[in-house]
Amino acid sequence: MSHEREVAPPGLRRVLQDVVHALEEEAVATLAAWLDIPVPSGLWGRDLPEWINEQLQRLPDPKVFDLLEQALTSNGMWGSSAYDERVNKILKEAEIALVMVDGSFLEDDEGAEELDVQDATVRPLTLLTGKYATARSNWSKALTAQKAGDDRQAVALAVNTLEGVVKIASGQKDINSGLRRLFPEGERTPLCQAINQLHNYGSAMPWVRHGGGQKDVELTRIEALGVVRAAAVWIVMLINLDKEGRF
Repeated sequence: MSHEREVAPPGLRRVLQDVVHALEEEAVATLAAWLDIPVPSGLWGRDLPEWINEQLQRLPDPKVFDLLEQALTSNGMWGSSAYDERVNKILKEAEIALVMVDGSFLEDDEGAEELDVQDATVRPLTLLTGKYATARSNWSKALTAQKAGDDRQAVALAVNTLEGVVKIASGQKDINSGLRRLFPEGERTPLCQAINQLHNYGSAMPWVRHGGGQKDVELTRIEALGVVRAAAVWIVMLINLDKEGRF
């Protein structure tokens, strides 16, 4: 068992409670089966949820991880991935180096690999050389921020690196004119827009590239990982096209 499962933060136990209660009339029998104990008799009304809560409060911390994972990956359970974001927020706040992917707990690095993020985000490092070397530092810092859980900083540095690569490849002073220089054909306008909008996302999200706006929108870890991954894909594409003499 991973030592990361030794202490369950209170929020994780509450998630497990919600998962079990969501089973409604099947909750008591299902929980009894999971715990390998007899189904209680003579319970009705408010006694039923109280029995459930009592059993869950008695669970040793490591068992909370095990039972939550079992509950979310059992046959008949649906929508387990809907709990991922909630659980990952709890894990991050408790500084537990685990990540939940589709209801399963993984070591943080393993989780990144499972999400197909790790390889994608590391790949630009091998290409940010030569004339692109000046952008390498920002990308390295983005990966460091991502690993440290600083999602806003990771996104800011990732989109800044993307902007830098466009400017280097095109010889232009801004990303808009740079993309138009790189992809002048009208058929590729959507491609220009996709790259540019990812860059704009960093400016639109409060406290990423600029200060907050009228409301402070939460940036989730999963969302940040997706944005960094997307930036990596565009960076790799742009540099490879340049190497092939397409620009």
